[in-house]
Amino acid sequence: QVASPSAGSAKSRALTTTATMFRHAQRLVSRPAAAAAGAVRANATKSGTWMAGPLSLDTQMVHAAVEPEPKSGAILTPLFLSTTFVQDSVEDYLKKGYSYSRTNNPTVTALESKLAVLENGAGASAFGTGMAATTSAICATMKAGDHCVITDCSYGGTNRSCREFFTPMNMEFTFTDFRDPENVRKAMKPNTKLIFSETPANPVLSLCDIEAISKIAKEHGAKHVVDATFATPVILRPLDHGADMVIQSLTKYYEGHNIMTGGAVISKDKELADKLKWVQNVHGNIINPFAAFIINPFA
Repeated sequence: QVASPSAGSAKSRALTTTATMFRHAQRLVSRPAAAAAGAVRANATKSGTWMAGPLSLDTQMVHAAVEPEPKSGAILTPLFLSTTFVQDSVEDYLKKGYSYSRTNNPTVTALESKLAVLENGAGASAFGTGMAATTSAICATMKAGDHCVITDCSYGGTNRSCREFFTPMNMEFTFTDFRDPENVRKAMKPNTKLIFSETPANPVLSLCDIEAISKIAKEHGAKHVVDATFATPVILRPLDHGADMVIQSLTKYYEGHNIMTGGAVISKDKELADKLKWVQNVHGNIINPFAAFIINPFA
């Protein structure tokens, strides 16, 4: 059956009207999407950067201090195994930040920068082992004639270094039960320069009140360092509770794969962070770049 001209015209008009309405609806629906896309484009800057605002710890563990390598565009900081670095001139010495890998290395710097972010510190120093970090924290805050109040429950290497290595150098250590902050207060002396906590303590997992002990340290003009290896920053960030330094044995949870050894001291302020970097350079116990490269992606 052939439709009459008038019927065809009516059908054509209806189809045209329907198509027009559909296109109008598409425009209405797409406007918010376009606006959102525009907002995203407005906030976007370049690869390797993030939107403004705080990031969750999960995001920081993966992405903190990770910047594309300028020359190649590599997402992760490459493994730099060079011992020395070319200087353009005497006048521009260290302009690029690197001269000798005992002092600084780009791969190590990437790990240290991530550690500082994860622990909410001003700076970090990464060492070849956890004990290298521990002895460096003591060397950065004590000298002959100084006194330290230290937990009587600590990692065996820490205890041994204080009793057998530092004590013969005329440094004094008082070991006491840190579960009660008043024990710490009673052990303080006029020459106390350092309070050394460990929580959860190795091996019996005893805990201490970081905030209370940090207040005692500040009252006496001493520094408070906390070995928080067993907690990791996922559970505890001592710098948020008044501590001046936090020690991490990177060999443990940070590395997590029984491949590399490492240690770190993260400092609350830049002055202390710079002192730890100085000690690291003098002692020559910086972590090697390969270990830093392996540990960093797993942080």
